[in-house]
Amino acid sequence: MKPRKKILTAALAFSVIAAGVVTYNQSDYVNAEKSAQQQQQKEARITNIDVLNTMTLQVTFNKPLAAEDVNPSNLENIKKHFSFNHDLSIVNVPQLKIGAKSTYIVPVTMQKEGIPYTLSYKGERTKKFKGSDKKINIRDTRQVTDDTFEIESFREDGVTDYANIIEAYRSNRGEQSFELDRQNRDENGIQYEIISSLRDRVITVKGDNGDTFTANYVPFTQAADMRQAPKFRLPAGETFNPGVTYTVTSEWADVKNATFKAADFEPLNIQSANAIDNKSLEITLNADPGMELFAGRSLQLKAEDGSTVDAQYRFSSRKGAVGIFDVKGTLTSGETYTIVPLIDWAEAYNVTFTAK
Repeated sequence: MKPRKKILTAALAFSVIAAGVVTYNQSDYVNAEKSAQQQQQKEARITNIDVLNTMTLQVTFNKPLAAEDVNPSNLENIKKHFSFNHDLSIVNVPQLKIGAKSTYIVPVTMQKEGIPYTLSYKGERTKKFKGSDKKINIRDTRQVTDDTFEIESFREDGVTDYANIIEAYRSNRGEQSFELDRQNRDENGIQYEIISSLRDRVITVKGDNGDTFTANYVPFTQAADMRQAPKFRLPAGETFNPGVTYTVTSEWADVKNATFKAADFEPLNIQSANAIDNKSLEITLNADPGMELFAGRSLQLKAEDGSTVDAQYRFSSRKGAVGIFDVKGTLTSGETYTIVPLIDWAEAYNVTFTAK
């Protein structure tokens, strides 16, 4: 081969190789870009935010959230998915509305009126909304035990608990469940205020004797026994003084009939106890306490040798007058235990059981 031909052949080969390298790099870049776009498309994006009241947002996404992203047992991780400014945060998992494809009720910490908030989900597109101090209209309040009171709202007043309008509770609530549109109107055009999750919410109660207490929400009481009457309890060891008139105030609720005169309530009466296994037992009262008045209560179980172990009520386990308590430890098989209610929420006269 002549030198000139060798040079041309080598140059052509180099061009082909170079072209191949360039083509490969461009293809690799395009594939990476497509992969990034596909990953972004996998994550749900916020398309709209409606502010319902000072503690509730209605958030619409471009598609439904994954099951693990609405699982209550995964709450701490889910909180990290919602990035707000001005120290706002969610307090419980998003709940899909009945009939909606991707619109969720999202409970948040207290907003401030007029503050320009931002929210992004899993680092996706940021959306803006303006804070509100709108409160929920509550009709009544009343005392239910010596340390617990309730506030009650009604559907006929245009107020509904979120439990009635979300898919997660639909099968268990029967006729109480109903569907609201995007503006939270029912099929008759009636618009509703929404009480979102009361997890970690508090209410202030002041007595005309100068007493002031911060009362904590009692879990799982906000939509029980066919009522919208969540319970709030005074700090451990505190009780209402009979004869004193108390007034309820709140950052998130306007209570129309906001006062009650405290009465002297008798403790609940424990009739019997039976072991379920070495870590739980059933307690039976003399009557159905209603509305989860077991909730948040504890027992001390005293063995014959004087040793003790505590047990805590299992939320939502009440069936009539019977509730389940879980032991913080393990019961000794064959040991007889005596029931001692803690903080005097109940009385138990020589009530014993034998551990399995």
